[in-house]
Parts: sequence; C-alpha cells; structure tokens
Amino acid sequence: SSGASAQGEQILDGIERYRTRCFEIVTQFLAIFRGSFAVTSSSSSNNDYSFSLLSMWTARRIQTFLTTLNSNIVTHVHDTATLRDALDAASFFASSMGRVGADFQSLLAPIFEPRLTEMVVGHWKDGLNAMMETLKTCRDAGVAAPLIGTETSSASDGADGTNPNDDVEMQSLRTPSPPRILLALPPLARFLNAYLTGLNELRRCLLPGAFPSIRAAQIKLVNDTKMVLQANERAVLTPGLRGEAAKLRGVASKMKLEFDSSVGSYMDNCLEVAFGSADYAMAAAEKVRKLEEQKAAALAAEQAEREAAERKAREEEEAKVAALETQASPEGENAEKKGDDSESMDHSQGVDKEVTIETTETTQQLGNESFDRED
Repeated sequence: SSGASAQGEQILDGIERYRTRCFEIVTQFLAIFRGSFAVTSSSSSNNDYSFSLLSMWTARRIQTFLTTLNSNIVTHVHDTATLRDALDAASFFASSMGRVGADFQSLLAPIFEPRLTEMVVGHWKDGLNAMMETLKTCRDAGVAAPLIGTETSSASDGADGTNPNDDVEMQSLRTPSPPRILLALPPLARFLNAYLTGLNELRRCLLPGAFPSIRAAQIKLVNDTKMVLQANERAVLTPGLRGEAAKLRGVASKMKLEFDSSVGSYMDNCLEVAFGSADYAMAAAEKVRKLEEQKAAALAAEQAEREAAERKAREEEEAKVAALETQASPEGENAEKKGDDSESMDHSQGVDKEVTIETTETTQQLGNESFDRED
C-alpha cells in the first residue's frame, strides 16, 4: 500500500507541476504578445499568427498531458481514493486553463470513468473467481465442510435483517442488510462480500458517467454467477462422485436456489443504493411505510381482539354471578318455609301434650270423686 501511495503522490505532483508551467507560459505569452484574445480592427497578421501559434502549442500540451495522465492512471492508480485525488487535481488544472480559453474538463471523463468501472468490476471478478475455485476444490476433494456454515438469526431484527426501530428514510438510503441464509453458505457469502467491496469503491469516487457501464457489468456478473452455480450443480450430479456426494449435491442445489431467490435481487438493491437512485429510495421508503402501516393495523386488531375477549369474559363472569344469585334465592325461601313448618309442628305437638295432660288430670279427678261416693 505504501508503494501505491507513493505512486499516487507522484501523479499528483506531476499534475501540479505541469499545470503551473503551462499556465505560466500561456499567461506570459499573452501578456507579452497579445494581451488578450479579443481581436480588434488594428490587429495585425503577426498577432493573428501568434494567436494561432499559442492555440496550437496549448492544444498539444493538453493532449500530451491527457495521454500521460491516462497512462499513469491505468498503470499506477489502484484505489478510488487516489483516483478521486487525481481527478480533483486534473479538474483544477482544466479550470485554470479555462481562464485563458483552454478549459478541457470535458476530456477528463473518458480517462477516469473507465478506470473507475475497472476497479469496481475487478473486485467482482475476484469474488466470482474465488467462489469458482472453492467449489472446484471441494468437488474434486469430495469434501463439503468448507461449503457449509451455521445460520443464525436475531429476534430483534426483521425478516430481511432490518431493524424495525430505524427511521424510514435511513432504511431507504443505507445498504440493505444481507440475507441471513448466506451464513449457512460461506462461498456465496464471500462472493457477496467481494461484490459489496466493489460498490464501496463508489463511495469515494462516484462518477455518474460510469453508471451505464457498471450496470452492464453487474448484469453480466449475475448471469456469469448463475452459469457457475448451474455448472457446479451439474458437476456434483455426475455419477461416481467420491466423498460426501450427498452433501455436495445438497449444498449445490441450495446455493443455486438462494442466489435465484434472494441474492440476485439483493445485489440489484445494493447497486441502486450505491448510485444514490432517488427512485429506489422512494420505492424503498414506500415499502417500509406500508410495512409500518401493516404492523400498526395488526397491533390495533390484536388490541381490539384482546379488549373484546376481556369484555366477553367480564360479561360471562357477571352472568355467572347473576345465575348464582338467582339459584341461591329459591333455596333460601325453601329453607325458611321448612323452618316455619317445623315450628308449626312443634307447636301442635305441644298443644297435644297439654290436652293429654289435662285429660289425664280430669280422669283422675273423676276417679277420686267416684271413690268418695262409694265410701
């Protein structure tokens, strides 16, 4: 990295020196021989000739500078930070020459935009080649362990890996969280990391003119990856595959399925975020807004169901209490009635006893009177 940094510094120093010399020569020439570009009625043929000579010299100096700059950029610039610094220095050079009528900023894009595309696509190619090499090595060795990981999940995150507590605008502008299923597929996860590394280069040097070529390269990358996964699936299905054939076939099928179902669309979304696409941001924000509305509606429905259940339980409890009170009222009346009947029976028995006692006493009196008469 130190060598690349030194090369970058040399390129920047060369641009600055070239700018200083060219601008000083042009300004001094104009001050001595012309004074200005304006053509007056008193201009002589010598002045016209000097003007043509200056224009020819300036054009050649600029063309030489652009040729040298292009060679240095292709050969020595390997990161977008240095590329951005070189672009700033060259743009300052061009705008400085614009003060003497030689602005060449429009000629810089064909030098920097292709190099930016090469840097981004270079990371993508490295990731794809590494995945191809891993699949081939495991297939030849008959070992599936390097192709299998452990899938984890977090209860606090959403199904797509986003945090539901994040702001809607933040969710639409940041890079989406990758599918968690990739943790179970290490080769595909490393490939996706290489893809994101290439997109990170755009954060330091984003040139809109390179968007069409990067989009085309991304489409080609997706198609090439599908072909690689299909070829790997066909290769592991070959009869006589040694080693862990069943696991290799299962992983190959799963990788192809996951790439087709989720990884491809995830790569498209990441590319739009890297480009700062307003359409994508608005669509993502609308999607998050709908999810929030659905969540709020589900919570409201759940709350309503809970309140209805509580109200129903309360009504049932009140009905049970009323039923118990109604059932308890006749039993009380029956008990009171039984009590009255018992008292009436006891009273009648008492009266009978009194009558019996009185009759016995009367009988005894009559018996005594008859005994006295006999005497």
